[in-house]
Amino acid sequence: MARIRHHLESIGKTRLSAVVGGVVIAGCLCLAGMPDAQGQPDLTLPLHGLTPADESSRSQLNKVVQESEKTGAIFSDAEQIIVNPPILSALITINKNFSPFQLDATAARPINLHDALVESLGSNLPIKIAATEATIKHWLYKSTLGGFLPDIGNQISFEGLHGNYVSPGGLIIPIRNPFLDMQTGFTQYFFKGGSVIYGAAEAKHQFRAATALSKGTINDILNDTTKLYYDLVLNDVLLQIQVKSVEVAKAFVIVQEDQFANGANTKLDVLQAKYELSKDRQQLISQQIKRRQAAVNLATVMNLNPTNDLVIGTKHVSKTRLVDEKLMPGDLIRIAIDHRPELKRFEELRLAAKDAIKVARAALLPTVAGVGNIIGTGSRAASLTATSNSQQTPLSGSGVGVGSASSGALPLAPGPTGAPRRFSAQTLGVIGVDVQYNLGGLGWTELAKVEAARYDARKAQLEFNRELTKIYQDVRDSYLQSMEAEQLIVETTDAVNYAEEALRVSEVRLKNGVATYLDLITAQRNYTAALIDKANAIIKFNVAQAAIVHAVGRSTVETLTTTSPMRN
Repeated sequence: MARIRHHLESIGKTRLSAVVGGVVIAGCLCLAGMPDAQGQPDLTLPLHGLTPADESSRSQLNKVVQESEKTGAIFSDAEQIIVNPPILSALITINKNFSPFQLDATAARPINLHDALVESLGSNLPIKIAATEATIKHWLYKSTLGGFLPDIGNQISFEGLHGNYVSPGGLIIPIRNPFLDMQTGFTQYFFKGGSVIYGAAEAKHQFRAATALSKGTINDILNDTTKLYYDLVLNDVLLQIQVKSVEVAKAFVIVQEDQFANGANTKLDVLQAKYELSKDRQQLISQQIKRRQAAVNLATVMNLNPTNDLVIGTKHVSKTRLVDEKLMPGDLIRIAIDHRPELKRFEELRLAAKDAIKVARAALLPTVAGVGNIIGTGSRAASLTATSNSQQTPLSGSGVGVGSASSGALPLAPGPTGAPRRFSAQTLGVIGVDVQYNLGGLGWTELAKVEAARYDARKAQLEFNRELTKIYQDVRDSYLQSMEAEQLIVETTDAVNYAEEALRVSEVRLKNGVATYLDLITAQRNYTAALIDKANAIIKFNVAQAAIVHAVGRSTVETLTTTSPMRN
């Protein structure tokens, strides 16, 4: 665009000369037949390309003139853009099977910023993944609470024993008996070095960190959705402007061809004009693709089917202030420290790492537990009577026993010969306190794990500091970008007003015969460039305001679409 404007300006300043009836006339190319200031007929070269018979060329140039009267085609005021899809006939057909506007899409769906944010909040995949991760951490935290409850154990076994047992005393004991064993017991840990308490605390902080990560993902995705929405708005506006540039370039070719027919320029000038037209058409093709890509990008972040083209449903896009201009960077940083999810996440990770040190240290301490069991056994056995308590328990048919008569005997075989043997079950209760103290590898393994946990906590603290520094940067960058964009709106408004007035003056001068179509085309191009700059400034301001809201951690559907700026 800059080279096109430079080329047109250089042509506009060139003094044209030609020989008509033996007289050399120097001046600007004007409409033929228009009287000069003294009332004499104008002897400047006639525009043969604009004879009454050439209605197509005349209509094309008149269209460019009429564009200068449509000052509301892009902006309704200094801070509001009108977004209208361009006329399909003005676009370039890239594929005959598709619309030149929707390209590869098969249908269109109007959308505004509020709808885009709500859709992303409910359908975006990273948001769903982060929420699922938080749910996983929640259940892992709940699982650690089971460490405060006793462990329950149940066991039942029934074995058929058949064979001989050789005792350490050198006796062979025949066994021909089924055996039933039933055990029910509990273990309640009173002290495990603190691993139960601090393990639960670590899991709780991990869960809170995952929750903060989920909120941070929502904060990021809403900001991305806002950026992509305004990117689609900008590409829609640039497409309108680029269509106008192509129309102006077409008119420029007509003027150059007419000048060539009058001998006022060369074939090279005509080819240059066609080259500039080709460049504008290339840019129009690229802009059609960019607009469609912007729609696809927005549909992707919203997790929508990209076969439906997204079209801006809001006709007017205004400069929107989301943050009170009285808030200074220091105020914004304080808000960010209180609300930014990333800070809360890294703070919870730091606390979890501190608890992990205590969990690792627990392996160096003893464990104390209360245990209790009810043991039930059953077999074909004979009961020992009260009178038989003083005799030895026979281990074989010969009556050999184990143990002294005073200490009792081990009931490995029936008592007196001939005693009845029936299948019976008996219970035994056990309760006590169990203390264990184990150190694997003389405790070196556990000590190394404790040191690793300490450095992991140090790493978490450094990550927190890094994130805090990044937030400082995000707040100030977005604040400065907002300041820049707001000032650019003012400056580009002045530029648009100047270009618009220059275009109006060129039209008046053209109608009064003191300017050329070339002057009007140059003014139209300058006006187009000013419109592009202003559209960029308004969109940049809105994106910068959304970036401030994101930087302080307050991105919601309400804060990004509100008409009341956020205050301290």
